[in-house]
Amino acid sequence: MSQDLVIDIKNVTAAYGALTALNGVSLSVQKGEIFGLLGPNGAGKSTLLACVEGLHTPSQGEVRVCGNNVQSDPMAAKKRLGIQLQRTALLDDLTVAELVEVYAALYEVFLTKAQIDDLLTRFDLLEKRNSLARRLSGGQQQRLSLAVAIANDPEIVLLDEPTSALDPHARRAVWNEIRTLHDEGRTIVLTTHAMEEAEALCGRIAIIDGGEIVACDTPNSLIASLNLNATLKATVELPLEQVYDLPHVNGARYSGQHLEVETSKPEETLSALQTLAAKSGRSIRDVMLRQPNLEDVFLKLTGRQLSEIG
Repeated sequence: MSQDLVIDIKNVTAAYGALTALNGVSLSVQKGEIFGLLGPNGAGKSTLLACVEGLHTPSQGEVRVCGNNVQSDPMAAKKRLGIQLQRTALLDDLTVAELVEVYAALYEVFLTKAQIDDLLTRFDLLEKRNSLARRLSGGQQQRLSLAVAIANDPEIVLLDEPTSALDPHARRAVWNEIRTLHDEGRTIVLTTHAMEEAEALCGRIAIIDGGEIVACDTPNSLIASLNLNATLKATVELPLEQVYDLPHVNGARYSGQHLEVETSKPEETLSALQTLAAKSGRSIRDVMLRQPNLEDVFLKLTGRQLSEIG
């Protein structure tokens, strides 16, 4: 296993009873990446993380963390990982400081009071150190999840839907914390069903659907590889047959008073559209351009919109 390869997943199949959650999944994560698993709820993202964490045993295949086989040598793998806190009954009776201490001890790391306070200060939770963890706000609980995830000073941090149910302000605060963890040299693997989050954070993304990896690459490469169209929107009245004849146009329609044009080269198409409008004595207003994104990639690969099923 290459020194730069920190997670290596080969042909993993996993099931819960009769339900196959993962079907022959293979992928690898390089040292220093922010790697995203993007897909709808129920796609298999959390199960894949559980296999890496050693919390779920695959029925087939192999998972290695920094060269250590998770199934045959779970503690060696576990010591390299930081795992996001999940909601459990344990939260009901422990304070914030106690929770950090307990989770670190699970990795045979025994923190002093000063070390715990330093960690809580970093995540703006020091004043909550003696509060019950269950009484924290949503944003505070997510920051506590990140504090717990690095309590054992791991090389690799695994985050399962780290901004789920947060408002936009709290979500971006967590994004900044994740970027800081990455800047410190840690490898980050996160799951998300939010296209915006994947594009904002991840250097590479594996799109997972129905327990299978359907694509894996950088966001820009995924978009470029599928030759997806940009969409030009404008307020103008022109015959659709003339619009279709413009260069690089692959589709055109009216939505109310707005003309929507799908094009592979929006700048050239817009120039030609402006020329056509001028020749027809029409003016173009309210021009907008939407470039293809990961939502379009998911739709192209699966036939469904991620935002509708996430």
